[in-house]
Amino acid sequence: MKNRHFYIFALLIFGGLGNIYAQSQKDTDGLKYKLLATTKTSTMQKEMDEVSAQGYRILVGSPTSGTEMAVFLSRETTMEAPYKYKLLATSRTGTMQKELNEAADGGFRLIPSTMIAKNQLLGGVEIVMTMERPPQVVKQYEYKLLATSRTSTLQKEVTEAQTAGFVIVGMVSRGEHMVVMERQKDVTP
Repeated sequence: MKNRHFYIFALLIFGGLGNIYAQSQKDTDGLKYKLLATTKTSTMQKEMDEVSAQGYRILVGSPTSGTEMAVFLSRETTMEAPYKYKLLATSRTGTMQKELNEAADGGFRLIPSTMIAKNQLLGGVEIVMTMERPPQVVKQYEYKLLATSRTSTLQKEVTEAQTAGFVIVGMVSRGEHMVVMERQKDVTP
């Protein structure tokens, strides 16, 4: 009789622990915020794709120490209609403008809070920007990237771009100041 009570007690305890473990796994899967951090942009792109497929959306990005970058995401969407991301990274200004506009042609829009200047493993500074595409694209944008180490030149170029309908959406520096400006494109259905 004592053994029977012991077994029932043990089942209740271990069964309860199993439920607690299952609940903690469920809570882990249901995190409101997720942090991704890596030194390699290709790894970051892969991880962003995996996490966004779970309904997460990027909030902010930042360089950390040295060559690492970090991105915080928040669960805000459904897995049936996730946001898509494209990570752009280059050390050449002209390449970045081209990549920004190619991604924009695909319905992506820059997330200004993800613009970072990140040290590369083999020296130099890489500019990293993340673009986001919503489940349904209703607006498209185009970008102008202005880069100079002379602030008087930058003021003149920003004013010219503003006259053409562009607005400032972000700025990052790495020995030169880089300003990203965007304007909505006229898209005819």
